[in-house]
Amino acid sequence: MTIKGNLEDMNLPSIVTLNCNDGKQACLRINYSGREAAVFFENGQVVHAILDSDEGEEVVYELLTWDGGSFEIEQNVPPPKCTITTNWQGLLLEGMRRIDEGAANGDGLDNRMEFEGKEVRTMAKKGTVAARLEEMAKEIPGFVAAAVVGKDGLSIGEYVISDFDIETAGSQFALVMQLVQKSAAQLGSNQIEDNLVTSKDRYIISRYLGDGSYFLVTAVDKAGSSLGNVRLVTRLFGEGLWSDIPK
Repeated sequence: MTIKGNLEDMNLPSIVTLNCNDGKQACLRINYSGREAAVFFENGQVVHAILDSDEGEEVVYELLTWDGGSFEIEQNVPPPKCTITTNWQGLLLEGMRRIDEGAANGDGLDNRMEFEGKEVRTMAKKGTVAARLEEMAKEIPGFVAAAVVGKDGLSIGEYVISDFDIETAGSQFALVMQLVQKSAAQLGSNQIEDNLVTSKDRYIISRYLGDGSYFLVTAVDKAGSSLGNVRLVTRLFGEGLWSDIPK
C-alpha cells in the first residue's frame, strides 16, 4: 500500500511519529525543489535515510528544515542498510534543537547553556513526574514552567524555573480543558491534541495524557520559544509522563 501527501498538510515529525508507532517496515520518499530523499523505517525506528550522496542522521536533520514538498509512503519495504542508531524521538528532538539554534542566528545553544546554569526552583511535589518534567524542560528553549494536573485541578508534579504560579494555572486550566472537550464533542470531534492560550508574553499549552484523566500544562516565553518545538516535545514526553502517573 502506498500513501501520498504533501508536507504542507502533514509535516515530517508527524509522519515519523505515525510510522514509528506503527512499527512496520516502510519507505518514505520526499520530493522537494527537484531533490528526492528516502527515509526507511523498521521495528518502530528510523534506520536509514539518504539524500543525494549523504546518508544517516544528518539527512533527517536537513529534511526537518524542508517547508514543502510531496511525499509517498510505501509499506513493507526493507531498508537497504542501517545508518541510524539514535531512537526516533532523539532524532526529532535534536533536529528541532538545531532548527531553533538556526532561527536564533546561533544563539540557541547559548540560551540552552544559560538555562542549565540558572538557579532552578522545583516545587514541593518532586517524584518521578517532576523529574521527567525537568528532563523535558531542557529540550524547550524559553521554558518557564510545567505541571501534570488531574481533572480535579490538583497537580501531581511540577517544575518551574521562573516566577510563574503553575499550580494555580493548572487548576484553572482543568476547567478550560473540560470546556474545550465539550465544545469539540458538540462539533463532532473528540480528538483534542492540545489547547493553546496566548498572553502578551507567554504561550500556555495544555495536552491530554493517556485516557484523558490527566493533562500536561506547559508555559513558555513567546520571545524565546518555537510553538512547533513545544508541541513536538510535549507530545514526545507525554507517553512517558502517563506511564509515571500512579494508577
